[in-house]
Amino acid sequence: MTGQAKRAATVRAIDVAPRPPALAADAPAADAPPASQEQPAAAGLLAARLVAFDAQARAARLSLGGDEIEAALDEALSPAVLATALVRGERLVVQREGEGWVVLGALRTAPTPGVDEGDEFLIKARRVLVAAEHEFAIASGAASLVVRAQGLIETLAHDITARASGIHKIVGRIIRLN
Repeated sequence: MTGQAKRAATVRAIDVAPRPPALAADAPAADAPPASQEQPAAAGLLAARLVAFDAQARAARLSLGGDEIEAALDEALSPAVLATALVRGERLVVQREGEGWVVLGALRTAPTPGVDEGDEFLIKARRVLVAAEHEFAIASGAASLVVRAQGLIETLAHDITARASGIHKIVGRIIRLN
């Protein structure tokens, strides 16, 4: 068996856990559907592809082992995670609970800002709040911006440029130039 065939067999074994062989007492009845038509049994967590989801209904349609299945979203899972997973083609972590499936989260395939190092991060939101108890700093090379809790803002750089398309106000009890 080639290395690629071994990897493919391993992936199939991970994606769909095999059922244990039936004992004579547990043998399916004659009118039971063939085993090939049954959905795969889950032994733990599985990876599935997201086909579509409804954020309002908290439901998703997934591709698992070549079949499409319906799943509910875990209560702690934000629908925004699924929207990103759908766009990026990320797999989801799913688990069988009772008679249904539950989506637990997404498998991240790229660095996460604040957790992993990366070449570039884009944080896109309507509003971003950064709260620091003592100090907040942004630094790049020899330039920095520091906001301190006691009401001090300090900018350090070789050159600083401030532009305004309208009024540019400088207000202070004392303004010191040089």
